[in-house]
Amino acid sequence: MNTPPKNALADDFRAAMSKLAATVNVITAGDGEERRGLTATAVCSMSVTPPSMLVCVNRFGEAHKAITSAGAFCVNILADDQGETAMRFAGQTGDAGACKFKPHGWTKLATGAPALDGALVNVDCEIASISDTESHSIIIGNVQAIRFGSAASPLLHFERNFYSLASQSAL
Repeated sequence: MNTPPKNALADDFRAAMSKLAATVNVITAGDGEERRGLTATAVCSMSVTPPSMLVCVNRFGEAHKAITSAGAFCVNILADDQGETAMRFAGQTGDAGACKFKPHGWTKLATGAPALDGALVNVDCEIASISDTESHSIIIGNVQAIRFGSAASPLLHFERNFYSLASQSAL
């Protein structure tokens, strides 16, 4: 079997993953000037017993240290009108560190991790375990609190663009 060159495989993988529609989340941790966050689609529910979430975070990003130091994180599931927030926490607006938090309202839930006001849902988690891979950590968090926002539709990412379900009907 012929194996494509590594960069061709990486390019094909990126293209393939762009076809994997996903909810857009901002993962946050820390307090004050130590707050950090990132935009992530590598997020999923893990279990109901106990309620837990799985997030994948780049080990070399500034948010990783904030998450592991705090021992907690908040999964902020973005509403469909929060595309700018997704871009800000993805590093696409020029803001860095705690400056990413400034234009938004934040509340602390059970763990003290920043919960984005206006998000579709905030899921506040305490770290239960961490497993490191070459570039990312798989972080499992036990849910400590949940807050529902008033928005009706999530922000989705598909083919490198944002979408809403608001005008769609169920099949």
